[in-house]
Amino acid sequence: MAIKISLHAKQRIMERGLTEQQVRHFFATNEGLLSVETSDRDSTVSVMEAMINGRKYRLICNLIDDVLVTVYPLK
Repeated sequence: MAIKISLHAKQRIMERGLTEQQVRHFFATNEGLLSVETSDRDSTVSVMEAMINGRKYRLICNLIDDVLVTVYPLK
């Protein structure tokens, strides 16, 4: 999947100790994918959980535009 990364997501990626390259690798390979669900609030939003660089993250994507909206770590 060729994903676009929003400015907000880029900021969160850096804050959370990831690199854009790691996130793009995840989308290119789905390596580490744990689950994918459609948001209960908006059917155009996908909520993914993944292991990236040894840590569990939630990634929120807009399915219409293939845009990563945000990324945050899970405990």
